[in-house]
Amino acid sequence: MPDRDDFPADPARRDALRVASALALAVGAGLLKPAEVFAAARGWGEDWNGAVYSAKSLEAFVLAMRGDTTTPNTSRSVVNRGKVPGLGPAKEGELLLDAPELAENGTNVPVTVSSLIPNTDFIALIADHNPNPVCVGFNVLPVNEPTYSVRIKVAETSTLVAVARANGQWFYTLRDITVMIGGCLG
Repeated sequence: MPDRDDFPADPARRDALRVASALALAVGAGLLKPAEVFAAARGWGEDWNGAVYSAKSLEAFVLAMRGDTTTPNTSRSVVNRGKVPGLGPAKEGELLLDAPELAENGTNVPVTVSSLIPNTDFIALIADHNPNPVCVGFNVLPVNEPTYSVRIKVAETSTLVAVARANGQWFYTLRDITVMIGGCLG
């Protein structure tokens, strides 16, 4: 049996055990509810907006990001895009989308997106002919450079759309990609 001297005293550990014991007693006695104890902590996925990642078009994505889930969510070609206030093409060189023109296999397509638009706080990639077009979205912290490299699946020859939000406005740029073998089979 180990001696008491084998375990060094750790005041922080003792304090944590005291607080945990007090909370356990208070919850057990019915004085506190777990929801009251952990109310300040945000749970994983609490901010999930299913309408955003199930959007079938650029317009539906932007509207869902703004909280509008009442607009019909139908597939639309990016070429025939509708009018969404605050959504417009990025100026040349402000939103950069680097992807191959020809992808041999659509299951692993390297894509880099970078925004030079000041105050960019969100970037997303959309592959317009995928069954679920929204591939990925990034919240950009103010201290980070808004540049991301990812590998995405592209079902068939499509238009890739990079979308960036800056100062409450949405900007996009397009890149056509030809896929030899689709990446979203079955």
